[in-house]
Amino acid sequence: MKRCSLIIHSVSGNIYIIGAYLKEKLVEAGVDARLYRVEDGDLHILAASKDTVNQYYEDILELPVASEETLLKSDMIIIGAPTRFGNMTAEMKAFIDSTYAMSESRALEGRLFGCFTSCTHSICEGSHALDSMLYWAQNMALIHIPYGVHTEVALSNQPVAGIVHLEGKENDIRPSDRLGAVIETYARTVAEYLED
Repeated sequence: MKRCSLIIHSVSGNIYIIGAYLKEKLVEAGVDARLYRVEDGDLHILAASKDTVNQYYEDILELPVASEETLLKSDMIIIGAPTRFGNMTAEMKAFIDSTYAMSESRALEGRLFGCFTSCTHSICEGSHALDSMLYWAQNMALIHIPYGVHTEVALSNQPVAGIVHLEGKENDIRPSDRLGAVIETYARTVAEYLED
């Protein structure tokens, strides 16, 4: 069974929700899917002051922290992080920056890659964040498995590169059933690529 590591940075809980649901759907499709997080030394501060953060705080902290070893054991890597202004979070950026030596050695060459994000303003903002994640994947010589175009969820307004969730100004709009259908579609696509 091939392994897919989902590595997330979640603040408001929306990325956690998406990652957990994607993992569930991948497992149902026969993939060894595992959910990890990156380090966030300030999450406890936000959890103490904002209900949307506190709601999933303990669930997020229970996830194992991703490492280079996590990446090396993966047949596919999917990263997810929220965005502001089209950039991934500093915590996710710090994690991927820590893998620079792996890009020089091409340790992950040929493995599969996917990405998702949640954002405040627009799908365009989310698309820019996906692009920044893709630049890392290209430097690592990973093979991108895009979300693509799917007629069954044609009205979902998703970019081809990955999945985007619009969470609103206060980050309190949770993923909907419509996004659930998008996640299920992507899980089926990924599972087809990871078939033995």
